Amino acid sequence: MSWGGFTLAELEWQYNPRETVPEYMTCFDRFVRLSDDTRASVHHMTDIRYGGGPQETMDVYPAAEPDAPVHVFFHGGYWRSQDKKDYAFVARDLNAAGFTVICANYDLCPDVTVAEITLQAIRCMTFIYQNIGDFNGDRDRISISGHSAGGQIVARLAVHHWEDTLNDAYPFCAVVPVSGVFDLEPIRFTSINSDLQLNAATAADNSPMLDAVPHDIKMMVVVGSNESPEFVRQSDAYAAYCSREGLHVPVYKAWGANHFTVLEELYLGTGSLFGHFKRFLQR
Repeated sequence: MSWGGFTLAELEWQYNPRETVPEYMTCFDRFVRLSDDTRASVHHMTDIRYGGGPQETMDVYPAAEPDAPVHVFFHGGYWRSQDKKDYAFVARDLNAAGFTVICANYDLCPDVTVAEITLQAIRCMTFIYQNIGDFNGDRDRISISGHSAGGQIVARLAVHHWEDTLNDAYPFCAVVPVSGVFDLEPIRFTSINSDLQLNAATAADNSPMLDAVPHDIKMMVVVGSNESPEFVRQSDAYAAYCSREGLHVPVYKAWGANHFTVLEELYLGTGSLFGHFKRFLQR
C-alpha cells in the first residue's frame, strides 16, 4: 500500500530529507559549530522551563534593550529527533539586529504523540507571552517560525484559539513555516512513521492543510528550491489553502538551498533571504 501514486521507495525519497541530501551530516556538523560559536559570543539563558515534560525547556538570547521584538524558533527533526542547542545559530544575527530570540525544545515521539507536541508548543507560547518582559521582549511584537516538523508546529499555533488561552486572539504578529509538512498523510507510508505511529485519523487531525484557515495574521512560507518536489508542493499547497479565505501568503524559494541549507539562507545575515525575513518580522 502506498500514497499518491508513489511507490514506498519513492515516498521515502520524497519525504525523508536524509535520502535527498546525502551530505546531511556535513550540514548538521556545521550547525553544531555555528551554534557553539553563537553560545560563546551571545548572552543567553539555557533550559528555562515552560512546562512539566522532560524537554519542555527553551534557550533565550535576550536583546540588549527592553521592549525588543521577539522571535521564537521551533526546530525540526520529524517530531522525533534534534535539540534546540544545535540550532542556536538562528539567534545570532536576529539578536544582533535587536531581537530577543528564543529556541524551544519539546518532547519527542515516540515518548509523546504529534498532538501532544502541539500542546507543548501552546504551553511554550503561553509562558513566553506571560513572561517575555523578563527577557527584554515586547509582548506585542512576538513572531514565530519553525523548520520542517517545526513548520507544522507553527502552522498549528496560527489557528489555535488563543482568545480562550490568553484572552488575546493574536498573541504573535507573524508566522513563518520553513520547509514544513502540512499534510501528514503521506508520512504514514514512510519509515518515519515507526516513531510517529500516525493512523489515518491522527494524520488528518494534525495536518494544517485540514485545519482551520488562519485569519488576520501575517505569514510567509519558505522552502529550498532544491528540496524534493513533494516538500516544494506542500509549501505551495499550504499557501494556496490559506488564501482560500483571503489571507495572502507568499512562498519564498531559497535558490539552490536544500532541506537543511535553507536555514542558513533565512537566519544568517549572509543568507539570501535574511534581509527580507528581518523586515517581514519588524513590519
